[in-house]
Amino acid sequence: MATEFIFDNKRIKLPGAYATIVSGENSTPIAADYGKVLVIDTGNLGATWGGGAGIDGELASGQDAIYQFTNLDDYRTFLKGGMFWKMAEGFFKPDISSGALGASSVTHVKAATTTAATMTFTATGGGSNGGTFVIKVRDEGVIGNGEETTSGNLKKGYAYTIESGVVDSSKWIFKIWRGSFKGLHTDGIAYDEVDEDTASPILMAQSPEFDNIQDLIDWANEDTSFGAMFALDSDNSSVSGDGSVVSADVTALTGYNLATGGTETYSTANLTKVLQEIAEENFSFIVTDQYGTDNYNATENGMVLSHILSDAKFKSFMFVGGGDNEDEFSSSNGSIAMAEYYDSPYVVVVHGSVGEASDAVSDGFRYWPSIYTTAKVVGRTAGRPPQVPVTNKSIGVDKLVHNLTKVQKEAALDAGVLVVTNNKSTGNFVVLQGVNTLQDNKRLFNNEGESHSIQFMRVVEQINNELIINAEIDLLSDEDGVNSATLSQGVLKNWTESYLQSRTVSEIADNLLLDFRDVTVTKNEDSYFVNYAIVVNNEITKLFFTGFLFKS
Repeated sequence: MATEFIFDNKRIKLPGAYATIVSGENSTPIAADYGKVLVIDTGNLGATWGGGAGIDGELASGQDAIYQFTNLDDYRTFLKGGMFWKMAEGFFKPDISSGALGASSVTHVKAATTTAATMTFTATGGGSNGGTFVIKVRDEGVIGNGEETTSGNLKKGYAYTIESGVVDSSKWIFKIWRGSFKGLHTDGIAYDEVDEDTASPILMAQSPEFDNIQDLIDWANEDTSFGAMFALDSDNSSVSGDGSVVSADVTALTGYNLATGGTETYSTANLTKVLQEIAEENFSFIVTDQYGTDNYNATENGMVLSHILSDAKFKSFMFVGGGDNEDEFSSSNGSIAMAEYYDSPYVVVVHGSVGEASDAVSDGFRYWPSIYTTAKVVGRTAGRPPQVPVTNKSIGVDKLVHNLTKVQKEAALDAGVLVVTNNKSTGNFVVLQGVNTLQDNKRLFNNEGESHSIQFMRVVEQINNELIINAEIDLLSDEDGVNSATLSQGVLKNWTESYLQSRTVSEIADNLLLDFRDVTVTKNEDSYFVNYAIVVNNEITKLFFTGFLFKS
């Protein structure tokens, strides 16, 4: 019997020569974004601050309550104040003096059930006319509730005022304001050093001139700028009689009319909802507000780590703020103990609080806790490609609360604690070495393919992420497939080799890999299993020079 072969999608049995032409080119692989940060507010820092809705919100929930930002100003406008507002600088601008790049984006989500604050204007039109205009604040929770200072300044939350018309003085203008006070740090000074009485309220929305409740309802229904920040409560807004508004309806109102009723409730059940919603999202770094000697081992952090290891489609690296000072470095629940507790290549513990120059205090420095240092380190790491280590990269601070000794630096590296130190040669405060909490850290990588090097693990996960993304785009989304004929083992092997080659160091480009080899493809029922070996373009942390004397 003649032998048979499948060639060019045809069965070939007859003797002879056969030829076909196939594409010798592959589409350029997509480089996955390596600088995306996810911030999860579990209520330890973000309570009463932060915009939008909680993951279980009234006006938004689920995916609609996950907010992404690509620049510092927009993120801070969203946060309004609090420690997260300060940390935002670290994520996006980790070292302003050097112009170092930070995160490409920061996604923020609140693990809370929230309800919206409301503002109500009621008019009688001198009798049975007028009606009721009720609006809800899309910044749900306590942040929506208006707060005034004793001097009458709107310091926080939302409120409305009604003023006389400009074009037609017989009409009125409905204005909505938001307080701009950023809150007090633990030193009793505002985060932005502007106190509550001088923080000027911000005009958020302004109606056309009106003399009828229907005019306000129409504005709320039609104005997209209004709709981005507020929502008409149509169930409780209505016109009475002819809807007219008269002077007596307005003069009865004085000052700021505060929004009220916003509530928020944080829970691990809501954190579970957050993790379910982000299960297929690709984030490189995750930061929660559970940190320090009392909270580093909080249930919330354990849930996030379990998600990273077991549920997430793309693995992320969780950064945790450690102890603040020397006493919290090697104590029973200090930074070293934290690293030993996690013992994972996917968790980084950052030790030490930092000082920044300020004229607002007598000694010239304001001090910020380890969670702020953590934000700086995350931003500095996220701002560089995976093959570029954070080791010895500068962090934009002016002082360290804990200046480690040589012995303490060695202890930090042994325990897998990331610390910032003063590089005497450059004069900068820098990351001593980019290490995670993996305790099996005597070699660059162990038998399980895990490394204590943040840089090494970032490269490994970047390769994994890009293989997933590119395979789903190039192979599994093929309009003419996907089956055993359209995606053969040979095609898959060639595609994998092409991708790995594109991520291998060449004469013209630094890259993720030094080399790759041994790509094999096996089939099992409706699945292919691809194996390959890679040589990671690992960081260099030490240089040793030895000189030899000789006689002339």
